[in-house]
Amino acid sequence: MYQHSCHPLLLASQRLLLFSGKGGVGKTTLTCALARQLAQVDPQRRLLLMSTDPAHSLGDVLQISVTDVAQPLPDRPNLQVRALQAEILLRSFRQTYGPALELIAERGSWFGREDLLPIWDLAWPGVDELMAILEVNRLLAGEEVDTVILDTAPTGHTLRLLELPDFLDNLLAVFATFQAKHREIAQALTGTYRPDEADAFLAQLQRELEGGKARLTTPESTSAWLVMIPEQLSVAETRRFCQQLQNRRVPIGGLLVNQVLLARENNSQPSLPAALPSPLYSARQQEQGRVLKALQEELPGYPIWICPYQLQEPVGLAALDELVQQLRPLPEVLLELEGIPEQRAERESPFSTLFPSFKGIPSLPDFLTQGIRLVLVGGKGGVGKTTVAGALAWTLAKRHPDKQLLLVSIDPAHSLGDLFQTKLGQDPIPLLPNLLGQEVDAAAVLEQFRQDYLEEVAAILAGEGTAGVEVQYDPQAWRQLLQMPPPGLDEVMALLSVLRQETSGQFDLVVLDTAPTGHLLRFLQMPQALEGWVSLALKLWLKYRDVVGRSEWAQRMRELLAQVRQLRQQLQDPQLVTFIPVFNPEQAVLAETERLLAELDALGIPHPYAVLNRVWLEDSTPFGEALRRRHQTLLAQLPQPFSQQAILTIPFLHPPSLENIGSYLFAPQEP
Repeated sequence: MYQHSCHPLLLASQRLLLFSGKGGVGKTTLTCALARQLAQVDPQRRLLLMSTDPAHSLGDVLQISVTDVAQPLPDRPNLQVRALQAEILLRSFRQTYGPALELIAERGSWFGREDLLPIWDLAWPGVDELMAILEVNRLLAGEEVDTVILDTAPTGHTLRLLELPDFLDNLLAVFATFQAKHREIAQALTGTYRPDEADAFLAQLQRELEGGKARLTTPESTSAWLVMIPEQLSVAETRRFCQQLQNRRVPIGGLLVNQVLLARENNSQPSLPAALPSPLYSARQQEQGRVLKALQEELPGYPIWICPYQLQEPVGLAALDELVQQLRPLPEVLLELEGIPEQRAERESPFSTLFPSFKGIPSLPDFLTQGIRLVLVGGKGGVGKTTVAGALAWTLAKRHPDKQLLLVSIDPAHSLGDLFQTKLGQDPIPLLPNLLGQEVDAAAVLEQFRQDYLEEVAAILAGEGTAGVEVQYDPQAWRQLLQMPPPGLDEVMALLSVLRQETSGQFDLVVLDTAPTGHLLRFLQMPQALEGWVSLALKLWLKYRDVVGRSEWAQRMRELLAQVRQLRQQLQDPQLVTFIPVFNPEQAVLAETERLLAELDALGIPHPYAVLNRVWLEDSTPFGEALRRRHQTLLAQLPQPFSQQAILTIPFLHPPSLENIGSYLFAPQEP
């Protein structure tokens, strides 16, 4: 019906299309739908739809099996689909380039190759993004595909992906320094130098990176499309995302606003009755209209396209093809929304009257009286994690004015400050007299970590202060390398920051608002990864301690190792820690949450409760009745792992205030 809506995207000839945005806004759904139409419009164009999200949903949306091996869609043979697997790519990278990298590292340090080989077997922070950027560069440098369509991780980790070219430039400069030193020594000793595999590796990587950086900032080659929903938290994150992309000179193709409640009959909604729709629907619709107007005023230079709310979840090839036909330009939608009469939402009814069959519905226990010290709130992006974490901490702080609580965000794209309409940063500030809020600043904690540990690591690797080797090796090169550590190390830093807060004794309870699922799991695996890195460092120190000395540094490393092991134990202790998954009644969300529960079981992290958020209960209109029935049908078929949780249900609220959400999380206090 609205085929013209996709033309600005479909007529573009870019080689790289990135789709990103706040988690849970329908990014994967719209990416898949647009990729399919692009394949249909230009059947000669070889397209690769690829996900860089560690917790991708391509298979859930397309309703097909998606693996690391690219496979064509059955009805669009020019569109292949692939989900990157960092571990597989890393194994291939090591097999191809491992000997050259080991040779370069050996030439840059006085350690032997056998000392450095165990590094390959450790968990690398940022490996997902690193392997993704190298693979995209490889594909676009060759002739395998004409266009790569990237379904990226949520905002914070997409920005990390875009930072990698700078990190790799720095890495190459350091490696080149090592090679230059080696070349200088070889020429001094033999009078000649013949380039070897290390030189060839550096030259090839340099060519690919230069091409990738040029491509990323050229509008003729690349465009980024930002997907969002018409809610304040999503708008605030999108506004910051646009600014950060502009700072990096990444061309922005436009914005896609998903899940908009439209006023008139369309393919996604049944006809509303002649009478006014429910107060909840109208209030929600009017709020969306205000958000869309503000979006048009604040970001006037970008095309903005609207996708209406879908009563039936758009999964499967046919549903995706229907969805893409419904995209409409923002000015057209705003004209339609202007005719809606002003309504006020009624005060939400008590849960028992809205859902009388749920007498005795579970509620969260009072974690402070239970002695719980750390509560982690997580799940797929966009399910309401930040709101639930904020309401949980807010409610308990109100109930226990004599207790001290800390609410911390470790998501690289923080929304906690947006929720409280307060500027938060690395230093906690009061949200209530007994509740502090903090958004972990990766740069600040990274600098502290560098001072505490990495400066001496660089000195040890370069042989600084070690008699007889400092002339041959270059301490400054190692320092340059550690000035720009790999993206992903901020998660290790966040881990250490939370560890210190939780063990300081200053707070009775720490509540964590975590990153979306894929990077949350990497965060939860960080204690094991960090333990491996610290153990290797101490092993090498023990082997060479008579040469390097630095016993004080080794003692600090032992203390760090003890802290990390303590955290690993605590994360598995149900008397101290609780993880609360948050999910919505949507198929793709349920599928990802089921995988999250399995990972939590494997890690031994207790998760006795789960929060089911945004269940539509109002049924006074055809729209409300259809949506309520859809949600109830889905919930009646919850996968088996959910039966092990006490599930708290929160209805769709407008507005979703901290007090309202808190009243559904916790049972009323006894009078």
